[in-house]
Amino acid sequence: MAGMTRLRRLLPRTTFFLAGIALAALIANGFLWYGAGQAPLPPLKAVQHHTCGEPVMLRAEDYTRWGSTRTQGLDLALLDFCDSVRVVSSANEQEVWFWLQAKVVGQVFPYAGWGYPWQDVETPFPGDNLEPRNPWWAPLPSLHAISNQLGYPGGDGYVCPFKETNTRGLNLFFYREEGFQLPVGTTHSGWVCIYFDNWKSLPDAFTVSIQPDLARITQWVDKLFVVRDQGLYDEPAMTMIPYDSLCDFARRTHPDTIRPGGVCDTGQG
Repeated sequence: MAGMTRLRRLLPRTTFFLAGIALAALIANGFLWYGAGQAPLPPLKAVQHHTCGEPVMLRAEDYTRWGSTRTQGLDLALLDFCDSVRVVSSANEQEVWFWLQAKVVGQVFPYAGWGYPWQDVETPFPGDNLEPRNPWWAPLPSLHAISNQLGYPGGDGYVCPFKETNTRGLNLFFYREEGFQLPVGTTHSGWVCIYFDNWKSLPDAFTVSIQPDLARITQWVDKLFVVRDQGLYDEPAMTMIPYDSLCDFARRTHPDTIRPGGVCDTGQG
């Protein structure tokens, strides 16, 4: 009888103890899932590109197996900008062209270790076990062009429409309008065309930011372009050329970007 009495006394305590352990585990698991769903904790910053031939690093958020984003991030790609030029047509339509190169050195993890599906990534199946992926390079949203001129009425800039730009006879960085992936070890380059204000005007200066999609970028790359020298920037103003001289400009600066059989190659551009 004494043994049965002792057992009856222990059972409520044991049940309460097990319930406490289960509750503690649930709370701990909830904190882990909550932490996995937070914005990246590494410092978000921009790095400025200054000189052609001196590329700067694009960095992305890294994950630990516990869904944490407390790491310092990983190197993703070295970006280099060269040979910007202002192109003006006979109808006074204006564009800016520049050469861009990306040397890919890393991949990204598209979700946290606990399988939390990010809203801005591929949201793969949680059982993929942190399989690294290549980011997605597309004109939108990988490139942003923002005016530096106070009160400029033309708004933001955009990459020129692919269908028309592709007829210019040059190798383009964004060679597919819908975008593409660049595997690790790839060095990809080509021309980028930017326009503002429906081709009617250009700001005195603007900044291009590069942030490929399907990746949480923690250190993006900014490049300042000065269109007209107002004495506000250390960067020199870019050269202005007529529309018909673009092929000659590309031939002098990057002859390897002349597309075989295109208008620049055949002398029609």
